[in-house]
Amino acid sequence: MATLLVAIMLTIGAAAVLAALYRSAGYSADVATTARARQIADIAASEGLGALDESVLTSGRHVDLIQVVDDEGQVVASGQRYPTGPVGDGVPPGEEHRASGLQVEPGGIRYRVAFVGVVTPDAGPVTVEVGADETRLYSRVVFLGALSAAVVPVIVLGTALLSYYFIGRTLKPVSDIRRQVDEISGGDLNQRVPVPDTGDEIATLASTMNAMLDRIDSARAQQMRFVNDASHELNSPLTTLVGLLDLSRSTGRPIDPETVGTVMLPEALRLQRMVSDLLFLARADESGVPLRLTEVDLDETVAAEVTRLEALGGRAVTARIVAARVHGDGEKLARALRNITDNAVRHADGSIDVTMTVRDGRVRVMVSDDGPGIAEAERERVLERFVRLDTARERASGGSGLGLAIVDEIVRGHGGHVIVSASPGGGATVGFDLPVQKWDE
Repeated sequence: MATLLVAIMLTIGAAAVLAALYRSAGYSADVATTARARQIADIAASEGLGALDESVLTSGRHVDLIQVVDDEGQVVASGQRYPTGPVGDGVPPGEEHRASGLQVEPGGIRYRVAFVGVVTPDAGPVTVEVGADETRLYSRVVFLGALSAAVVPVIVLGTALLSYYFIGRTLKPVSDIRRQVDEISGGDLNQRVPVPDTGDEIATLASTMNAMLDRIDSARAQQMRFVNDASHELNSPLTTLVGLLDLSRSTGRPIDPETVGTVMLPEALRLQRMVSDLLFLARADESGVPLRLTEVDLDETVAAEVTRLEALGGRAVTARIVAARVHGDGEKLARALRNITDNAVRHADGSIDVTMTVRDGRVRVMVSDDGPGIAEAERERVLERFVRLDTARERASGGSGLGLAIVDEIVRGHGGHVIVSASPGGGATVGFDLPVQKWDE
């Protein structure tokens, strides 16, 4: 393609140059022949043909033929020693005419001629003919055309060879990248494509592909960890249920109601919640959290959750609630808040504090407990899936490590962010920040 484009551009360029030279040569010849013809016509009109001397009848640059023809077609004055006849028809006095490709005799020299008609005092009406030899006139154009015909193919061939060599060298890193990517597609995501030290777009492409492979590797590792954790978490209640059912089948004795109420039902409910949470996160990963947006009085949602906490008993609950309206999904926000308060209930030693504040167009809901707290280094990890800082206690209390991950998905879907910090009482504070819906909207 590069060779073809070069060939086309060189051909167009050469043709344009030759056309320009051709027009320039013709224009120069017309200027020279017309000027000489007018000069001769002026002398002949004022002084007669006898006043035409050798100085005006001698050939010069772009002037090869000079002759004066009377109205009977006879050459009455000429710069040639042996004139043979006129090269064209005469023109009336006072008129001018130019023509090209004219010959004195068939097969002879072709001329580009300027004709000027004039009346002389001694010969009457005559036509002054001044011409330029077209063969000599266009010899440079012909030479350059032949030179172009010889040189352009050489340039095109050289361009083809150089393009093949240099483009091949330039694209060799792309071939290496393709080969490496083909090997990586076999499943080994630990490999990376080679980055050439050229500093050009190909090096940038290789760096970008390596960054993409890093993200794919990280996503795959996260996915595998998620699958492993989910399998482990689902296996625990299933093992309990299957074990009890198998025991009942092998002994032939029904399971007593106490075992159903204290072991089987809690495990089944835990399994049900876990499957529901996994489905929620899977849908969020695929297309985001589905939201049914309306105007939500967040203070009412917080008040309802505080009432539920007080009804549970066992812990002192304090609350500071302010009026705030947000644009969001009330059901999803209530679920996020319940996950946070359930987390606080599991960890609190004796008290839970729920606080709402509105500032700079945003509302913040924070839930604090007086439990063991969360180390600063772990505050970001608790939002990941299946992360439990106290595995044994979480499992015993029914936690699956998905609650805060769901909170994070819901809050980010509402344009907010989750906040994890230490509480003044030494425990943990978990909450979220959302944009406030203006009351006059």
